[in-house]
Amino acid sequence: MMALGLRGFFRALASLALLSGLLLAETPAESPRLDFSAVRRSERAIDGRIERYNTESPMEVIGATRGVYLAGTGLLFSIEVSLSPAVGISPFFTRMPPGEVEKIHAAKLGRVPVLRQLLLTLLPEMAKAHADVPASEEIVMGATLFYFPYENLKGLPAQMVVRANVGALRKLQTTGDANDAARVAPIAKITLY
Repeated sequence: MMALGLRGFFRALASLALLSGLLLAETPAESPRLDFSAVRRSERAIDGRIERYNTESPMEVIGATRGVYLAGTGLLFSIEVSLSPAVGISPFFTRMPPGEVEKIHAAKLGRVPVLRQLLLTLLPEMAKAHADVPASEEIVMGATLFYFPYENLKGLPAQMVVRANVGALRKLQTTGDANDAARVAPIAKITLY
């Protein structure tokens, strides 16, 4: 009986120590409560804006945009984009016609600044749509660019990351048009990898 009492005492002591450790650990109370239904709406809005840029020669979103909140850093949207339609090699299409690779390359080079401008215009929209993201954090748009193995990649980035401080973005008076890119660019950081 004494063994059971001693064993119970040590279990209670171990439970108390575990509970104390959990209470002393950093709690997520410092992180804002993010409205993830708003994040989902933003994901769809980003996809739509990219795909509707030019309906005759669209950019293609590969998969779906995903929003991830990183406490202390901000809200990141990860996008995979094909800058211009291209045909992949397959059993039915085994080689590219002469000049087609360079035509695709030129089209994609021309779309790099277009994607940059689109992402810049989306930054203030996302800062406004997500009022629960603290002003000290950032909105980040990370676009991974899709290419087929046969493509000429000279001068083409593998990724484009556009980011800016939420507080600075909220101070901008934007209209949601292409002119906003020029107003956002001075406060944004743009990195091509």
